[in-house]
Amino acid sequence: MRSFNRAAVVVALSGLCGVAGAAINNTGNYFGNVGGQLTAVAFPSVSNATGNFFVGGMPAGSTILAAYVHSNDWFNGGSAHNLIFNGNGMGSLTAYESALSGSGDLFDYRWDVTSQIGGNGFYSFDISGGSQIYMASLHVVYSHPSLPAGSVHTYEGAEHVGEGHTYDFYSFNLTGAAPGPAYFQIVTQADDTNTTGEKIWYNGVQVGGPIDNNLGPYASMISSPVVNNGVSETIAIETFGDWFGLHVALVTTTIPAPGSLALVGLAGLAAARRRR
Repeated sequence: MRSFNRAAVVVALSGLCGVAGAAINNTGNYFGNVGGQLTAVAFPSVSNATGNFFVGGMPAGSTILAAYVHSNDWFNGGSAHNLIFNGNGMGSLTAYESALSGSGDLFDYRWDVTSQIGGNGFYSFDISGGSQIYMASLHVVYSHPSLPAGSVHTYEGAEHVGEGHTYDFYSFNLTGAAPGPAYFQIVTQADDTNTTGEKIWYNGVQVGGPIDNNLGPYASMISSPVVNNGVSETIAIETFGDWFGLHVALVTTTIPAPGSLALVGLAGLAAARRRR
């Protein structure tokens, strides 16, 4: 159930739809009695990604501040994908963000499903029109007076690491997060076990690795407690030949870390993975 919570102070989302330069951008900052949850599911390079998300752990009567579904595609020019979420058509959209290079082009797709989240429970999704979908994700930001004071920061877009299946050390920054103890999550797709040993650092501290499709073929989620400097958080990734994409991250200073979303009833189409 949606309800208004005056205790939550929300900074408006930024970033309009449309293919832009490669980046994982700060798209929302939420302060007050707020919580956030992120989940992702893996697919073996499919044209149609179908399954169910389960939202759990939100206090009854929470106000839904933001909820977005993401997916990916490769080498398709950013052509339109369609989402049916919980039985409701969310539209056919071209890519929200892109990461273009001589080795290959990655595209991110993003749908606003804020109005479709009515509380804890199951939410079905069907993403169609793709060619090499490896991931579907859902993040939800909400507020309720019973939650401890803190903040939630969302980051969305497209970036890829290890182009050409070569060694790569890549770093980027997340801005806008509040200083102090926090919890960090980021989703990757098209990662695999053919090469391994990848590492990821947050402000110089290793928080994950190897990145070997821990959600299933072929996507991963890295989750770790961290400490924010409150100015510009540095994310660094080292890969030894695995070429994969990044799309969405969540940083929350609401401690303890929020409960996670769980995926149940995944029914992805069986399709042979096409190696990029």
